[in-house]
Amino acid sequence: MEALNIGVIGLRKGMQHVQNFNASPDANTIAVCDSNAEKLKQVSSEYPDALACTDYKEMLGMADLDAVAVALPNHLHAPVTIDFLRAGKHVLCEKPMAMNAVEAESMKTEAEKNGLTLMLHFNMRFMSIGATLKPLVDRGRFGNIYHVNTTYTRRNGYPHPGSWFGKKEESGGGPLIDLGVHRLDLGLWLMGYPRPVSVSGANYACLAEKKLAGVDFDCEDFSAAFIRFENGASLYLASSWDAHQETAAEVTMKMYGTDAAAFEHNMNLTVCSSIGGEEEPDIEHLTPKESEETPQQHFINSIHNRTTPGPSAEHGVIIMRIIDAIYESARTGREVCFSEEEGEDKNSVKHV
Repeated sequence: MEALNIGVIGLRKGMQHVQNFNASPDANTIAVCDSNAEKLKQVSSEYPDALACTDYKEMLGMADLDAVAVALPNHLHAPVTIDFLRAGKHVLCEKPMAMNAVEAESMKTEAEKNGLTLMLHFNMRFMSIGATLKPLVDRGRFGNIYHVNTTYTRRNGYPHPGSWFGKKEESGGGPLIDLGVHRLDLGLWLMGYPRPVSVSGANYACLAEKKLAGVDFDCEDFSAAFIRFENGASLYLASSWDAHQETAAEVTMKMYGTDAAAFEHNMNLTVCSSIGGEEEPDIEHLTPKESEETPQQHFINSIHNRTTPGPSAEHGVIIMRIIDAIYESARTGREVCFSEEEGEDKNSVKHV
């Protein structure tokens, strides 16, 4: 396998990409970019052979550049990704895919038009819980999965108050689009990505209004949503940057199937079955193990093998459609239903 030449744009989130690409024998990081000159200088000293620039456009014309990772603020994901796709480069894009489903669809279309790989960095699929549960799901351990309840909540966990994270025009929203997006993808992936048919959502900023007075912040600090799917399954999602809770962070999932259920709490994983009708259920405590393949290696392999990556552009669009609907439902106080009739805009929704 010939090594791919990689560029990374955005070196705060992007350092994980740099490190994982450099750990692969199938990739060379030949360019790094960040608007912060000090951060760029620091990274450049660690990787002196890579081109260092503060403007990503300097990388667009690099003939020897095969692919890039885009790890920028959310409002830049779509325009920068599309620029690189038009320049003939494969793209690994950080989550969320974009600010909304319309932008996400335009990214997907551009990748398809140019015959290029566009992968989303939904890295929880590769972390221990996802990597342990997915093979069990695929082997039928849980039967048909009919409900998932998943949360990612923090106590006083605002990311850099006053930064772009809390400005809706740059972030697209708060913890829903920042943390909830991870859990939503993980849940849908384990469920087989059923088609969503309706969404009910509620967003709050109760604690932010008290704690961030005077700070430029116009996002939710807590989000809750209930999603129904065409196959009859459902999913509950909660995410927060701030909530009254005992621990600094709570990451949980309850996944219910017809044959067994799985329970995750802060990286602890249990499988439970009471199919035999006994008073005491069968309980198995699992030791979660991360995937042997990093997201970056998966991206490389998808390019070389010309296969669609697991965290595909199609999945990214579905996630953005659901997130859009949660925000719309929270804004209007009404359930949002997806329209899929022939000839109708696939991103359109209607209220109930």
